[in-house]
Amino acid sequence: MQEIPFGPDEIISAALSAAADENVCLLDSCGIRNLGSHLLIAGFDPVETIEFRGAAESTINEIEAKLDQTGLAGIFTLSYELGAEFDANRHMRAARRDNGEPFAFLALFKSLVVHDYDTGKTFISGEYSPDLDGRSRGSQLPASDAQADGVKSNFTKQEYLAAVETIKEAIRRGDTYQANLTQQLTVELGRELTAEIIFSRLRRDHPAPFAAFIKRGDSTVVSASPERFLSVRGNDLSASPIKGTRRRGSTPDEDLRLRTELLESEKDRAENTMIVDLLRNDISRVCEFGSVFVEKLCELEEHPTLFHLVSTIRGTVRKDIGFGEIIRATFPCGSITGAPKIRTMEIIDQIEPNARGLSMGAIGVWIPDAGFDGLDPGLDMSVAIRTMVVRDGKATFNVGGGIVIDSDAETEYAESLLKAKALLSAVGIDDRRL
Repeated sequence: MQEIPFGPDEIISAALSAAADENVCLLDSCGIRNLGSHLLIAGFDPVETIEFRGAAESTINEIEAKLDQTGLAGIFTLSYELGAEFDANRHMRAARRDNGEPFAFLALFKSLVVHDYDTGKTFISGEYSPDLDGRSRGSQLPASDAQADGVKSNFTKQEYLAAVETIKEAIRRGDTYQANLTQQLTVELGRELTAEIIFSRLRRDHPAPFAAFIKRGDSTVVSASPERFLSVRGNDLSASPIKGTRRRGSTPDEDLRLRTELLESEKDRAENTMIVDLLRNDISRVCEFGSVFVEKLCELEEHPTLFHLVSTIRGTVRKDIGFGEIIRATFPCGSITGAPKIRTMEIIDQIEPNARGLSMGAIGVWIPDAGFDGLDPGLDMSVAIRTMVVRDGKATFNVGGGIVIDSDAETEYAESLLKAKALLSAVGIDDRRL
């Protein structure tokens, strides 16, 4: 481990400048100490990058083999449809559509640049030191007030309201208890508005504990996710689903009122508890019998623009369990499907017009057991919410929420737009234009 004299802003500036020519990857907690998040991890000069577009089962097998056999660190994305295709008998309509999104992307690194917000120190973890001096020279992004040209949804408002009622009817029939309905927004960026500028704005205005910038082959991922999916350290596994959202108030009194409203909401607490039960079941498939427990239930979490209810479930992973089995058992995260998981994913597929792609999937990092001093070995993943994919001059992302039997359609629609607000603001669009 080699300490170096670079701060987080310099690292990010160097990475965003280098993104024009290489597959850089940034995972940034933005200094928000949430669920143990306290690092900025940057990957330069990947040894290999792979986009997986084959069968889901072979994709997971190949990723696991790369992680097990190379001894390299991996930063990856997993699309929502990867999870939909795990079961060969589950032929989902949306999963068969070609929307340009690979099932998975993996970048492998011999070394990582790490800044610890807790200690204020930056170090190189791994075999060699990337040339940050060269990359940081003249790497400031140009100031830009560029705005997107427009935004469209794959639902009209009336169609979204009708979809909420369709889900409520499915609940009455006993097909589901809760379904996460999303609308997909597509933003026309124009020539001047780049993924690098969007990420910089998000980090400045809406810092998130699981932010990410990942340059892939023909696309770039920009994420301001507040939600951890899974963390595995040694044999300790934890998951922290979010269910229940309110905006922050514009005054202290309004802030207190909205905080209290969320904490006292029976509907939001019921949504959260359903997903906790679902994740307990998923996690139990890879954990020792009797080891899974709920550490925290429906605790309030504060973000710069939103309040969330967050729970944490923990378990002890069995010794024979690897990366692939963890993904098969738990992906996609139940907080963005609903319960029961498989049947609800089928309902979502029937209602949502487009494949979700990376939205509602996952972004993660794998650190091997040896060779990366200063980093804990294991797996850490966020849920790819508040996450856009920039490709061919367009940015695409999904927003939505959990629908239960007492959901009000107008309120659910408004909540979906609330969750879009940070991303729309970063591209210069007011959500009233939808």
